[in-house]
Amino acid sequence: MLIGNEPLDLRLTLVDSAQCFHWVERDGRFGAVVDGVPVWLWQDGAGLHAEGDCAPGALRQYLDLDRDYAAIAAEYAYIPAAREAFRLFPGLRVLNQPTWEALIAFILSANNNVTRIRALVRALQEYCGERFEGGLYAFPTPQRLADCGEDELRALKVGYRAPFLIDTARRVRDGFALEALRDMPYAEAHKRLTTLPGVGNKVADCVLLFGCGHTEAFPVDVWVARLLADWFGMIGRSRPAMAREARTRLGMHAGLMQQFLFHAARVGAMTLDDKMR
Repeated sequence: MLIGNEPLDLRLTLVDSAQCFHWVERDGRFGAVVDGVPVWLWQDGAGLHAEGDCAPGALRQYLDLDRDYAAIAAEYAYIPAAREAFRLFPGLRVLNQPTWEALIAFILSANNNVTRIRALVRALQEYCGERFEGGLYAFPTPQRLADCGEDELRALKVGYRAPFLIDTARRVRDGFALEALRDMPYAEAHKRLTTLPGVGNKVADCVLLFGCGHTEAFPVDVWVARLLADWFGMIGRSRPAMAREARTRLGMHAGLMQQFLFHAARVGAMTLDDKMR
């Protein structure tokens, strides 16, 4: 089915931009389990196509196709670095992932690189997630992950994150209201999330941005801290202080703009002249 023809770079959005870690690429097609069913996406001259039983509307929501990214770019056009990042990556979208999937993936992301995170997510899916045709796996349910032992997960090489994953799964299984975070004010949702094992400020902001639709959430890791210091003059501040200042200065779409800057910084796509012009 054809689900749209908006500007979209599937590889950049689903694989290269480090906002999710479980999509697989085969022969120009990208596959994952979405809404409990396997889905394959690809593009041609007619637009974006999908194969699978997932509703087109759900896929459009997941890929954030109905947001006006040109308007977001115009909102930040006064910032040279942001203007250049939006120009360089017109096909980048910020995904609307299931909150549970984002939570597990970003707990695994702590002190890890993208290649390693992808390997850990895949290992966890293969070990205790449902398998579908085509070699696609779902994330494990909270109940299934809660039933795992630390030794089982350590054997998957998740290391010190094993008890965090298990204890967080038990909290969710026992009633922690993940979906309610979407409708809470940002500050309250952030405070609630950081009560979960393995969820610090940066992981909470990643979950809120990529899994809860809080577009003002501003994750600050080493890359973002560096760009905030170099490009915005935020020197001598802690990372939480940087995130607070960024949200105050940049407003409700700060997290969307951050994803473009983060990717530009991580891949070295911009020169100093680009950043300051």
